Amino acid sequence: MIKPSETKFDFSSSRIGYEQTGYFGKIVIDYLSGNEQLDPFYNRHQHIDSFASQIKEKSINYHHRAALHRALTAQYRMAGLKSESLQLLSQSNSFTITTGHQVCLFTGPLYFIYKIVTAIKTCQLLSEAHPDFQFVPVFWMATEDHDLAEANHILLPEGKIEWTTTQKGAVGRMRTEGLEEVAELFTTHLGIGYRSGELLDMFRTAYLGHDTVADATRWLVHTLFGKYGLLIIDGDDADLKSIASTVFERELFERVSNRAMAQTNARLSEHYTLQASSREINLFYLEHERRERIDPTEDGEFTLSVSGEKFGEASMRKLLSEHPECISPNVVMRPVYQELILPNLAYIGGGGELAYWFQLKEVFAQFDITFPVLMLRNSVMMVSDADRNRLAQLEFKAADLFHASADLESKLLQKYAGHVLDLDGEKEVLASAFKSAREKMLSIDPNLSRSAESARIRAEKVLDSLANKMVRAERRALDIHFNRLEKLLNALFPHKGLQERNINFIPFYELYGAAWFDMLIAELDPFGLKFTIIESSERKA
Repeated sequence: MIKPSETKFDFSSSRIGYEQTGYFGKIVIDYLSGNEQLDPFYNRHQHIDSFASQIKEKSINYHHRAALHRALTAQYRMAGLKSESLQLLSQSNSFTITTGHQVCLFTGPLYFIYKIVTAIKTCQLLSEAHPDFQFVPVFWMATEDHDLAEANHILLPEGKIEWTTTQKGAVGRMRTEGLEEVAELFTTHLGIGYRSGELLDMFRTAYLGHDTVADATRWLVHTLFGKYGLLIIDGDDADLKSIASTVFERELFERVSNRAMAQTNARLSEHYTLQASSREINLFYLEHERRERIDPTEDGEFTLSVSGEKFGEASMRKLLSEHPECISPNVVMRPVYQELILPNLAYIGGGGELAYWFQLKEVFAQFDITFPVLMLRNSVMMVSDADRNRLAQLEFKAADLFHASADLESKLLQKYAGHVLDLDGEKEVLASAFKSAREKMLSIDPNLSRSAESARIRAEKVLDSLANKMVRAERRALDIHFNRLEKLLNALFPHKGLQERNINFIPFYELYGAAWFDMLIAELDPFGLKFTIIESSERKA
């Protein structure tokens, strides 16, 4: 067996339109194509030329740099981590490019990685275009999300690794108890080689060496991407939330976001399906193992959605003043909170995320916060050397695989079959014969024509049945080609979906090592607005 360390690879990229994949919604395709219907729902388009104006607007409208720097410095100090980007962030000519995701177990799906790579590459390109400014990539850990089912597992080609816990509330605050068993299970899914050992060490250090999921995720992401200048931020922070206390206060007592979003939703829903729902108050109460929706009562007080606990106006204002960490924004207010505290120019997200950001422009206007450039993250299909060889054997291109599997099988039959696999000619002869028979029968008795038509239909069905038998027989003779196709589809479209949504980064790290990240950064183009296919080939000695 060749160790991964002894194998070198070359990479080549090709690109296809997102609309060609069949996996992206109408609103995203319309945004990328510049459809004028969407113009009212965003500020500036995903184009590098948009950033000169974005920098100017954000410079005027941002006021929290010192407080942000203090809070992030404290987070890194508590975590025992260092980053030169912290010092950059303190400078008035620095801005951030932000992406974010739930604190998924060992990063979760591949697109977790692609989001971060897109942010890093965007900063590199902006630094070239605007050398007088500093650009810092930021990963926002969505530690306050409480959907554990979205974050407690790793998907691999061999199966699913899942963490089972009875803990509730914000996932980032959960203790890493019980992950020792997951680490043992983790070893059974790894290959043989020093990179597998490296991944196991990473997992153990992250989850067995830290007390909470948030701390584990911060360490892991920093280990993978800290050298590229990535800053990791945890919004579940009293100092950061104190910056946003005025915004939270207005949301609690004036219901700002719900009214603003309702106006947008009425217009947007004329053309698109809405992604996010708004509530009268788009904030949660966060404490220990609970995250409960804050609802208004008819008498002007507040109640928590699960426990029923009530707060009067005075007690809610006191909570906000003394314990801002107990206020947690939902999907509507989290972007507002993020863009308030960061000197941010662009937010990078997937299609579903961008869809709900389009609902928020008026919300930002009501809070007088600059709306960021919205950027669709890069999407990638990785084609291994083995799968590239299968493609060559089938005389397919990777882009061909986005067609329906039935179409691909038909294409294979047409390409490799040694016989004509239809009876269309015979059907034409049959139709002509029955037409002649029907005409003779009409001259004798008009009622007989129905019998002739019924006989024709039965005869055509017999021919169709015979044709299907011919196809099945030929298909059996071509099993080797169909097996190759099946292996390709299983590898590149696991669970019949995009690879990036169904597989963790582990198989690619085992194969390519940390150099894989360098390659991704080199190959991806955040402003190319295309789906990227990257094929690897083993380098010949």
